[in-house]
Amino acid sequence: MPATPARLRQGWFDLMLEETRFLQCYPHYAGVLAGMSPIADDKVKVMAVCLRRWDNPDSGFQLLVNRGFFDRQPQFRAGVLLHEIQHVLLGHLTLVKFHCVMQPKIMELAMEISANEYIHEPLPPGLTMQLFSNHGIKPGQSTMERYAILLAGCQSGRLRLLDSWFSQMQDTHRPAEAGASGGAGVGDLLDARSDGATEKNWARKSLGLGMKSSEAVLRQMKEAIAAHLAGEHGGFDHPLQDDKILRRGKELSRAPLNSGGSGGLNWARVLREAFPQHRQIQPDYLRPNRRFPRRVGEVPGRRRRPPKPKLLVGIDTSGSMNAEALGRVAREVQRLARHATLTVAECDAAIHRIYSISGPLGPFIGGGDTNFVPVFDEASATRHFEGLIYFTDGRGNLPKTPPTVPTLWALTHGDPFHPKWGKVVVLPG
Repeated sequence: MPATPARLRQGWFDLMLEETRFLQCYPHYAGVLAGMSPIADDKVKVMAVCLRRWDNPDSGFQLLVNRGFFDRQPQFRAGVLLHEIQHVLLGHLTLVKFHCVMQPKIMELAMEISANEYIHEPLPPGLTMQLFSNHGIKPGQSTMERYAILLAGCQSGRLRLLDSWFSQMQDTHRPAEAGASGGAGVGDLLDARSDGATEKNWARKSLGLGMKSSEAVLRQMKEAIAAHLAGEHGGFDHPLQDDKILRRGKELSRAPLNSGGSGGLNWARVLREAFPQHRQIQPDYLRPNRRFPRRVGEVPGRRRRPPKPKLLVGIDTSGSMNAEALGRVAREVQRLARHATLTVAECDAAIHRIYSISGPLGPFIGGGDTNFVPVFDEASATRHFEGLIYFTDGRGNLPKTPPTVPTLWALTHGDPFHPKWGKVVVLPG
């Protein structure tokens, strides 16, 4: 047999680098490429770069490539690859300061503009710096400077975000949402980590802040926060709070992030303890009848088993619930659905949707403040529910009046949470 030509023995990514002469033109990027794992994936539109694990910046990078797109348009191979390298070099996937922001969508625009800068290779039509030049965007600015400029434009009303901009990105920013990878891209990380921080947080320095607080002190702080959130003066219904605090809901799409966890609660046991039920006697032809034990299949026996409980499931979709927490909630609700008949209510400061489970959960609707009251009102107004399970991080004011149905709080973390009623479980992970 003749030897296989060296060209045919090469991997597809090595062949792509050779045909574009990428390393000859950009030898200083060889180290970045060596740290990427190229994966052929037709679920991304063009290309995507992502962390293998969203919560570990040292987990390494995956480079997802739609080979079919580049077979049709090979002239864009080098340009889009440079775009992904720019995302990595600028720290868009690894630096937390880029993700903990008030307006993730605006940061996503700033990242895209910065990743396109200094690329002279051909690129598919997309967002350009010139599109935002009237708002103060110009060459040489950092990603953070561009975010601050775009944020100021949106707050003043001079700039309005357009949905079409996000469809013009050179690459797929949310490969986890697209089902292409278990890794987390730029948009996935923004969704998972954004916590409403401001620019002042970015300039904080650890110098001069003293020794690290002890575990006992941290516990006391968390207890004080929990007491404050629960409402020392009667909860959310207190008149002073009603007059001075206006909680707002937001109708943002909150995509859950699948972080790959497989563990879960033993819902059969949890439900038995939280919502005691009386067993019902039901005929069963697979069981022998006590009087006629030999006539199985002709004379039914009796089966004593409680029916599936009908439960209202509240899902906290407020801004404090990040995409990773929502992903864990979605997995637990799917497992819970095997043991109960569920009606789901998505709520931040207001209920956005109520529905029965018919398939995978998400994206959710929310992103605003937290108010537990609407879900409890729904449970009280609808008489046929036998219990309420509220999936939340616990960061919200409790209603003043106890609910009319048994309540189970399913928390996404182990910080102190002291409701005046109901039982509490903590989700794994």
